[in-house]
Amino acid sequence: MKELQKLPIGIQDFEELRTNDYLYVDKTQHIERLLRGK
Repeated sequence: MKELQKLPIGIQDFEELRTNDYLYVDKTQHIERLLRGK
């Protein structure tokens, strides 16, 4: 069974998120939609 990734509670450094295998969900594609109000 695959081990779950750690939740990045209190972690604000992106490099630390990636190098320490924290869960990260990239929602960059949603920024335009949010800005346009759709």
